[in-house]
Amino acid sequence: MGVDSVSQITSGVMSSARILPASHVGDGSFNVLRWSMARDASTIENAQLAVVKNSHPIVHWMKPLDNLIATAHELLDPPLPRAICSSLLPAYIADLPYLPFEDVQYLAAKDVFEFPDVTLRNELLKTFVHNVYPYIPLLDLRPFLGAIACNDGSKPVSLLLFHAVMFSSTAFIEPEHLHRAGYTSRKAARQEFYQKARVLYDFDVEADRVVVIQAVLLMTYWHETPDDPKNFRYWMEIALSLAASTIQDLEGPDITPSTWHIWKRLWWCLYTRDRLVSLNLRRPAIIHDDDFHIPYLTIDDFETHAFDEATIHALGDWEILRSTAHQTQLAQLFIAKAKLCTILSGLLARNAPPTGSSDQLISMTQYTQNLEEWEAALPVELRYQSPSSQNLSKVEKTLFAYRAWLKLLFLNASSAISRHQSALRSATPSPESETEAETLLSEQRVQSAMRAIALVAEGLYRADAIHYLPTTTVGLLLPVLAIHILNIRSGSPDQWAIGFKSFYQCMRVLEQLSEVYMLAESMVAYFEKAICSHSDPKDAKSVSTPRLLEEVLTSAELKCFVHFVRREETGM
Repeated sequence: MGVDSVSQITSGVMSSARILPASHVGDGSFNVLRWSMARDASTIENAQLAVVKNSHPIVHWMKPLDNLIATAHELLDPPLPRAICSSLLPAYIADLPYLPFEDVQYLAAKDVFEFPDVTLRNELLKTFVHNVYPYIPLLDLRPFLGAIACNDGSKPVSLLLFHAVMFSSTAFIEPEHLHRAGYTSRKAARQEFYQKARVLYDFDVEADRVVVIQAVLLMTYWHETPDDPKNFRYWMEIALSLAASTIQDLEGPDITPSTWHIWKRLWWCLYTRDRLVSLNLRRPAIIHDDDFHIPYLTIDDFETHAFDEATIHALGDWEILRSTAHQTQLAQLFIAKAKLCTILSGLLARNAPPTGSSDQLISMTQYTQNLEEWEAALPVELRYQSPSSQNLSKVEKTLFAYRAWLKLLFLNASSAISRHQSALRSATPSPESETEAETLLSEQRVQSAMRAIALVAEGLYRADAIHYLPTTTVGLLLPVLAIHILNIRSGSPDQWAIGFKSFYQCMRVLEQLSEVYMLAESMVAYFEKAICSHSDPKDAKSVSTPRLLEEVLTSAELKCFVHFVRREETGM
C-alpha cells in the first residue's frame, strides 16, 4: 500500500475522530476528546475498523490493520497516547512513558486506568498500613500516602506500585467494603487488582528499579493457581535479579542515609519473604545465606514519626498514623522476625533424610539453642499474651496478630526440631533405654508445642484477628492439624479429648484463611474429609494425602497418619 493509501487512512482517521481545529486545542476540549477515544477499548477498536473499511475497498473487511493505524497515529500526533494516559490518570499517579496507541488501547481494555472510588481506595490503603506493611515494610509510607492525600501532582506515585499495593490489601480488607464496591467476592477483587499490576509489569511501564522491586515483591502474594507460571518463584526471582544488579550502587560514598535505610529494608523483605514462603510450601530457598551480607536492621532504618495533619485528614484519622509508639513496636516485630528467619534458614537447609549421624544431632541441638536465645532476647512488649479484651482497636489487633504469628512461627520451628530429633535418634545406634528416654522427651516437647499453638489459635479467634494473619500461617498449621488427628485416633480418651479440641481451634483459623487463599481452602476440605473418614471406611480410602502434607511430616509421622486416615490394612 503506497503513500496515497496512507493519506486516505490519515484523512479517515481525522474524519472519524473529529480532530478539533488548533484554536480549540488549548481549551481542554482536545483532552476531553482523547478521554472519550480511550475510555472504551471496544469503541476504539470499532473506530479503527471503520477507518480501515472506509479507506480502501481492497482492505474493506480486514481487522484491524494495526500497523497502518499505528502509522497513521504517529503521522497525525505522536504524543497522543501519552496525552490519553495523562487524561486517564488522577493527579497522584505519575505519567506513563510514551506508548503506542494499540498498547494504550490494550491497557484500557485491562482496566488499568480504572481506580477504586475514594472510599474503597482509602480503606485499601488503611488495610495496607495495618495488615501488609508491618510484615513487608518495603516503601516509605509518608511520601506514598502524602502524594495520594494531597493529589496535586507534585510528587506522584507509580501506577504499577499503586495497583500492587491495592492488590496486596484485598486479602485483608473487610469484605463489606468490596461488596459495596460491586465485587462478588474477595477472590474476584484480588484477581482484578493482580491482573492490573501484572499487565503493567508486562508492558514495562516503570523505569525505576526500586519501584519495580517493590511492586513485584507485593505480587509474590499471588498464588491462587498452582499451575500459573507467574507464581511466587517467578516474581521473587525477578525482584532478586533487580536487587542484585543494584547492590553495587549502594557501596559508593554518595549513598544517602535515607536510600540506605530503604534498601536495607527491601533486602530484608526479600530475605524474610523467601524464607517464610519456602517454609510454607516446603520449597528450596532462592537466596543463599552465603550471598546475603546485609547488616541486621535497627530501629533507625524505619519511619517512626507521626504523619502530617493533611494526610490524616484526607485518608482518615487512623490511630497508627499518629502513634509513634505503635509504629516503633511494629518495626521491632519485623526486626525480630528477620532474626528468627536467619535461624529458620538453617532448618530449611536440612531437608536431607535423617542418617542418624552425630553431626545432624549436634546441628539440631544448636538450632534449639538458637531458638531459645531468640525467645529469651524478645522484649516483653513483643511477646504473645492472651487477649485482655475482645474489643481491640484496629492497630491493637494488628499488634496482637503479629505477636501471635511470631509465637506460632517459633512454636512450629521448635516442634519441627523435636520431631526431626526423634527421627534422627531412631536412625542412630545407641542403647535402647537412652533412645526411648530421649524420644519420649522429644514427643513431650512436640505435644507441648501443639497445645500452645492451639491456645494461640483460640486467642486469635476470640480477638477476631485471624484475618490479620499473613499467608504463611497456612503452612504453619498443616503439621499441627495432622498431629492432632493422630492424637484423636490414638485411642487414649484423654488424648482424644485434648486432640479434638485443639484440632477444632486450629481448623477455625484455617477455615477463615480459606476465604482468601486457595491452599487453605483445599487443606480445609482435606482435613474435614480425613476426620470424617473415621465414620465411613469408604471415604477413608478415597482420601489422598496432599503433597505438601507429605513434606511437612517426618516419614514416621506420615506413615502413621496415612495408616490412621485410610485404615486400609487394619479395617478400623
